[in-house]
Amino acid sequence: MGQTACRMFCEEGASVIGADVADEAGRALESELRSAGHAFEFCHCDVSRSADVAALSQRARDRFGHVDVLYNNAGIVVGKPLLETTDEDWARVLDVNLKGAFLTMRELCPLMGPGASIINVSSGFGLIGGERLSAYCASKGGLVLLTKAAALELGPDIRVNALCPGMIDTPMAWQAREENPPEVADAIIQGLMDTHVAKRMGRPEEVVAVAVFLASDESSFITGAAIPVDSGYTAK
Repeated sequence: MGQTACRMFCEEGASVIGADVADEAGRALESELRSAGHAFEFCHCDVSRSADVAALSQRARDRFGHVDVLYNNAGIVVGKPLLETTDEDWARVLDVNLKGAFLTMRELCPLMGPGASIINVSSGFGLIGGERLSAYCASKGGLVLLTKAAALELGPDIRVNALCPGMIDTPMAWQAREENPPEVADAIIQGLMDTHVAKRMGRPEEVVAVAVFLASDESSFITGAAIPVDSGYTAK
C-alpha cells in the first residue's frame, strides 16, 4: 500500500518523499516515478528510530519548508498465540506500528499548517480482536486512539484520521503462507476472505483512494475518525 500511495499521490500532483527501510524497492520506485515526470524522492527511514524520523523531518524542511500530508503506512505483523509471543515480538510490533506513527507525528507536525492532514493506517484488527494477533491488535487499536487524541489536540488546523483496512492484497496478507503448512495457510486466507462481504481481498488502490480523499479539502469536516475499508468485516 505504501508504494501504491506514493504513485497515487504523485498522480494527484503532490511532491512526495517516500520513507522506508527497504532501500532497493525505494530506489526502484524513485526511478520509476521520476522517469514518469513525478516529483518523488526516496529516503531511508526506520520509523521506530527517533533519529531516523528527525532526519526525515529535516529533509522535508530543507526540501519543501512545510508538509501538507503525512501518510503513516509502515506496519508489520507477528502471527503467534498470546502465550508464545516473546518480549522481542511485542516490542518490534509496537515499535513500528504505534511508536512509528507517534514519532512521525511529533517530528513532522511542526512543519504542518492550517489545512494539513495526517492519515494513519490502522487495521480492522484495531477495532476488533483477532486470534494469534495480540501484539498486532494492541498496536493497531492503540493507533486508533492515538489518532483520536491527536485530532483533538492538533485541531482545527491539522486533521488526523485513521484508515482501518480489511484483508488487502499485499505481501503481508500472504504472510500466513510463510508461517504455516500450505493447507493451513490456504484455510486461514480463505477464511479471512469469507468474512468480507465481497468474498475477496481488497486492492491497495481501494484503500489509498480513501487516503487521497482524507488528504483533500473535500474532507475538511472529517477528523478523529477511524474509517473501515474492509468490505463489511467489522460491521458484524
